Amino acid sequence: MKKGDVYSCDSGVSETIGFVVILGIVITGIAMVTLYGYPALIQEQQNTNIKNMQKNMFVIQSDLRSLTTKGIPYQETAIQVSGGTLMVKKDPDPTPRFEIDVNGLTITHNPGELKFVSQDGSTTIALENGAVLTRYQSDPTGSVMLAQPPWFYDTQKNTYVIHLIQLKASSDLSQAGIGTVRMMLSEPPSTIQYNNPTTITYHANPAEDYMRAWKNYFGTSDLGMTPRTPSGRNITCDLDPSAKLVIKTYNVTILSL
Repeated sequence: MKKGDVYSCDSGVSETIGFVVILGIVITGIAMVTLYGYPALIQEQQNTNIKNMQKNMFVIQSDLRSLTTKGIPYQETAIQVSGGTLMVKKDPDPTPRFEIDVNGLTITHNPGELKFVSQDGSTTIALENGAVLTRYQSDPTGSVMLAQPPWFYDTQKNTYVIHLIQLKASSDLSQAGIGTVRMMLSEPPSTIQYNNPTTITYHANPAEDYMRAWKNYFGTSDLGMTPRTPSGRNITCDLDPSAKLVIKTYNVTILSL
């Protein structure tokens, strides 16, 4: 090399190599977002939809209590159904869900249900006999009661008070998006008092199994019931035979969703 010759380090740099490196980084970033970020975003949106529907069910449950315990004949509430479908059948399943044995008499009840099914079918939220329940497809026999029905046990008077609420509809209804849930009492409520109650049994529907949720509810200390060991899809509780039992029956028709 002659004295005074100058070599530039830029002579070894290729613009093509730099472009390929940057493009590879961009593609890798997009792939990482698609692989991890997008599913997480979708899952978060699904969780938000489920939480919103739980809140909607609490509102509808409050309207149902206004119809039953407060004697209001008609209720309507606007709700938004996202990430799934809200539905109700015209007639309840004819198979009894509840059986109450009182002094040799068996009282049966078919409550019907208003239910929300998520878009991917993984989650169900239902309003059944005044209680809000949920279950996940990943555990078909598992369920949780999010809000209790209006049942109670008066220890002073040794009296059980049980509300039997039947939900039916003007026709098979379903709703996705913004709609209005309109409900009314289709028949005058009735109240009957019985003596010497012995047991109450919940029969789970194989397609909508909420037995575990009802079992846990029956076992609450303030309800005065003693659950037996479950038999199949049934759970039976012993009642105090010296107590009185007041059954209040309500028939509610859902006019629209």
